[in-house]
Amino acid sequence: MFVIISGVSGAGKNTVISHLLNESNNRFLIKSATTRQRRLDVKNDADIYDFLSEEEFKKHDQNGDFFETNNYRGFWYATQNKELQKIIDNPENIYFKDIDVLGTQKLVKYLKGKCKVLTIFLEVPDDVLYDRLIKRGETDERAKYRIARGEMEREYKKHYDLIIDNIDLEKTLQIISERLKKEGY
Repeated sequence: MFVIISGVSGAGKNTVISHLLNESNNRFLIKSATTRQRRLDVKNDADIYDFLSEEEFKKHDQNGDFFETNNYRGFWYATQNKELQKIIDNPENIYFKDIDVLGTQKLVKYLKGKCKVLTIFLEVPDDVLYDRLIKRGETDERAKYRIARGEMEREYKKHYDLIIDNIDLEKTLQIISERLKKEGY
């Protein structure tokens, strides 16, 4: 099963995923490729991304190694075909990935009939998002930009299987765990 988690910046996507990964030994993270630098403040950054130079990224893209690419804040990100194949080849496992709303739509369409997919949109009020982003080190300007971008992202939440107000982490995890059990995982 493939569990895609989306939401506005600061909604807690990676926090939720890291907790869900620890609940069972058949749960894995699908890595993205990126041209951005590693973040020293994120201890599991290498578990989330394959870090590539611009040249390496372009070469992989030209070789057809990426399902989709996205440029965000001047850096390239990609969903790797080899990672998607893991999902298809191992239906007994649960794979997690944080994907933006546009990438989610493409992936759901591609994976239809190939594997089970559960899409989750994490929602958080703007005032809570602002506080989280500032605590994370964003400037006031960047935090406001990300919140404004969130308006576009929220327009897509109607296409998700679950929409969760991620204010209380334990409650969010409980909702997702119950849904995974309902799906047979």
